[in-house]
Amino acid sequence: MGKCHDLLDAARSGNISAVGKLLEQCAKKGGPLSSFRRSPSINGQDMNGYTPLHHACLNGHVEIVRLLLANDAMTDVPDIRGSTPLYLASWAGHQEIVKMLLMHNMRPANPNAQTSENETALHCAAQHGHNAAVAILLAYGADPTIRNNSFQTALDLASQFGRLQVVQILIRTHPELIEPFRVYDEMQAYENGHSPPYTITPTKHIYTHSCLHLAARNGHKKVVETLLAAGVDVNILTNAGSALHEAALCGKKSVVCALLRSGIDPYAVDGNGRTALDLLKDYPPHVTYEIVTIINAGQLLLGQVVLVTTATKTTTLIIIAGKVVKGLYTPQHQIAHHHLLCRQKQQFSNS
Repeated sequence: MGKCHDLLDAARSGNISAVGKLLEQCAKKGGPLSSFRRSPSINGQDMNGYTPLHHACLNGHVEIVRLLLANDAMTDVPDIRGSTPLYLASWAGHQEIVKMLLMHNMRPANPNAQTSENETALHCAAQHGHNAAVAILLAYGADPTIRNNSFQTALDLASQFGRLQVVQILIRTHPELIEPFRVYDEMQAYENGHSPPYTITPTKHIYTHSCLHLAARNGHKKVVETLLAAGVDVNILTNAGSALHEAALCGKKSVVCALLRSGIDPYAVDGNGRTALDLLKDYPPHVTYEIVTIINAGQLLLGQVVLVTTATKTTTLIIIAGKVVKGLYTPQHQIAHHHLLCRQKQQFSNS
């Protein structure tokens, strides 16, 4: 490869002097002795498909990127995995280079170029929490609705990896991303002449995954709370169940508490008809004890306790999710039951 290898190596190592000299040779290759002169190609690729621009973008060599672009380096050459220089700059979080590529006068980079896995630069920046790069990409036309081969959007990846600020940026600039997951008042929607995107039923599993499920599974409490505050329905279901199923099964106690406080239905079932508590029965009790206790406390707090007193006895009706559990209590049992509820409520509040 000779001179091409030299240019690739200089761009990778940040040797701007060598890059400048080699680019001068590129500019002279059209002379009368050009057929005898071996000049480097500014868009030559190494065995991984990297051009000098790929190397400079990946390693954050701003001035070399500027020099290569001034000498007409192609911005959208893919490597063997389909990654463009913009993708690599976004992966590394080099925001100045990201902006430089998108603003190039002659050949602005395509913000929606996709890799072999159908990922864009926005997917990459969102997953790694590069907030500034995400904002720049969105400002220059990056499409946040594009899905990769795992059917994930940039919001999904930001939620999965706990990138709170990226989640906030995406929701603020593109609120339509969570529109399918919002809580809908069906009667109100019909009165306003709109039809909600789905009918809310406790057994309907219409999503393969959701940003809420991904955040819950990985224990990102702040992301979960942000999504719920933005209007995501706490009770949306996938075949794996609700976000409570995900958090409980992965042992994310703080998320379980946050979901219960937000009114998630502890009786919701997954595609196999199992509740979160049913799933936990498959594991040793000493492993699941804390989360089982929290969910049980949450179930009691979601219910009503009604006392019916006669001359000879007190009947306590515990109504949970429309189901009535009836018990007969003496005043002493009633006091003990009251203390039990108080202890469970205190534990739930402290979690």
